[in-house]
Order: sequence, then C-alpha cells, then structure tokens
Amino acid sequence: MNRFTARFGTWMEEVVKYSRYVANGGLLFTLYFTLIYGAFVYNNFLERIDGTFPGTWIAAGVLLLMPLGHRPRTFIQEADQVFLLPELGDIRSYMVGVRLFNLVFAALRGLLVLLVLLPLLVRTESYTSIEVLSVVVTMVMLSAAGRLAKVEGVREWTILPFALVSGACLLMDWTAWAWVPAFMPFIFLHVKRNERIPLLHWLVLEEKSRAQFERVISWFVDLPTLKEEVRERRVLTRLLENRVLRRVDASRYVYGLRILRSNDSLDLILRLTVVALIVMWMSGGWYVGLVTPLFVGLTALQLVPLFKRLEAVSIVSWLPITRDERIAGYSWWAMRLLVIQSVVLAIASIAFGATWDAAVGLVLSVMVTRYYLNRLK
Repeated sequence: MNRFTARFGTWMEEVVKYSRYVANGGLLFTLYFTLIYGAFVYNNFLERIDGTFPGTWIAAGVLLLMPLGHRPRTFIQEADQVFLLPELGDIRSYMVGVRLFNLVFAALRGLLVLLVLLPLLVRTESYTSIEVLSVVVTMVMLSAAGRLAKVEGVREWTILPFALVSGACLLMDWTAWAWVPAFMPFIFLHVKRNERIPLLHWLVLEEKSRAQFERVISWFVDLPTLKEEVRERRVLTRLLENRVLRRVDASRYVYGLRILRSNDSLDLILRLTVVALIVMWMSGGWYVGLVTPLFVGLTALQLVPLFKRLEAVSIVSWLPITRDERIAGYSWWAMRLLVIQSVVLAIASIAFGATWDAAVGLVLSVMVTRYYLNRLK
C-alpha cells in the first residue's frame, strides 16, 4: 500500500496544481453560467411535468448506461514494465488500493447522476423511502461494477444484462428489489479478479484516463502535447480530398483532415448539439433561443485548445507556411462548423417555441464564435 499511497499523493498534487489554473481561468465563467442555466431550465421542466411523464423509463435507460464509459485510474507508469516487473506477485496491497480508489470514483459518478435523476423520479413516481434508497444503491453498484470490470479486464457488456434486469425491476414496480441484480456482478468480478497486476492492461487504462483528464484541463491550460483519438472516416476524407486538396491549399487540407477525424472536434460538435436539443426541449420558454449561443460557446471553448495541440503534432508545422496562414486555415474550418451549428440550433429553437430570441441567439452565437477564434492569435 505504500507504493499506492505515494502515487496517489503525486496524483493529488497534480490535480491541485491544475485545479488552481482552472479556477484562475476566465473561461471557467462559461461553465458556471452553463450549470446555472441548466439548473434553471431543469427546475422549470420539473414544474411542468406530472405523473404521466415516463420517469421510470428514463431511470431504466440510465441504469443501462451506468456501467459504460468508465476510465479507471491505475497509476501505472511505463517504467514499471522494468522496475515493477519483479514485484508483480508481491504487491497485492497496490491492487487493493487501485480497486478501492476506482470504487470511490464510480460511487461519486453514480451520486452525481442521482442528483439529476432523483428529483425527476420524486416528481413523477410515488416512491417510498425504501424504494428511493434502492434506486440510489442500484445506481452506485452498477457504476462501480462497470468500473471494476474495466480494471479486471472484463468486457463491459457482461454487466449490461444485470443492469437490464434492474431496469426491468423498476418498470415492473419491484423497485425495492432492483439492487439485487445490481449486486450479482460483484460475485462474477470477484471470481474473475486478477491475482497479479496485469501490467500492460493497466498501463493502457492509465494512458486513456490521463488523456481524458488532460483533455478537460486543456480547455483552460495550454497542453500542446496532449494525445488525441482519431478515426479513419473514409467517406469524409475522400470528400475533403476532392474539394480542398485539388485547390492546393495545404493548410486547409491538413487541418480539415484532423478536424474531421478527431474525436475532439466533429464528434464534440455533434455531442453538444444533441445535448443542446435536449435542453431546448426541456426549456419551453422565451429563453429557448439563449441555448444556441451557450452551446456554441462551449463548442468554441474546446476547439481553441485543439488548434494548439494540432500545431504541435500536425504535419502542417513542417510546411513552408507562416503561423498566420495556419491560423487562417484552422479558423476557416472552425468558423464554418460553428456557424452551421448555430444555424441548426437557431432553427431548432424556433421549432421548440422561440420567437425573437432565436435571432438574438444566432447573433450572439456569431459574436461568441468570433471572440473565441480571436484567441488563436
């Protein structure tokens, strides 16, 4: 446990250091405003719904998602492949520390989800205190099971049947017993647990988790060496070659290629657009149009640090073009993508009840986009 405690302490020092950078950053105001606006919209949404709203179905769907998408921390380092190898069979305490650490984080994730879900269930369902406690325990257990499955090298989908049965218990009004199937994965995981540290597997988990942490920090602090995940996307790549490469615009082509293939750009825009549509559906008031600049601003906030990372690792830095030309190439793509997102959200806001505020939201979105892109210079 001493080795785990030392590495946990190092991790805490790093978190505290970057937290200070984030707290001192002016961009944090954007996230504060987003949370306040989201709480306001959600409160108004809860006041408009009644017992006919399918809150139980939403809770059952959330249970299916709880075991998925975890990024466990293991604190394994590349040098451990040499220096830790002789000790792999003798440091069970390190493995216990890693498991406990991830259990705590999984429980916190489940509780954060419950902060949003429980008010909805209380508003739409007539749960007793025992049933509410059962929902809480079920959510936390499924979250913990999904995270531990990643640690033990078990596929996440093996936890889904248990989550499905727990969701069925909610739908059949057996809420007080929903925790029973959620507990069963721990028996399976105990049987499948690793007796020795799976060094390479834990190293991969650590790298992915650290990349996710650095991706969030990069919104506020320059981390140009941050690794990114990319996808092939052959159809979009061919369209890009036919439309841009033929014009011999190297900067636009290279940045366009990375933007289209990066999970931190095109996927980011799609995800935030979907979330914005859900928020519009929940709003139902004159302020629907304000969702557009809010989420366009969140998108632009994350696209700015992406340019700095691409500038550090992309082949475009090898080309005989100036930095102004590189900024112009990236801005050309970012501006068009953000304007398209703004127009789509503005049209959607009209469908959800916006009037004059849709035009105001569109204008503010363009202003926010220009503000963030000017930060590239």
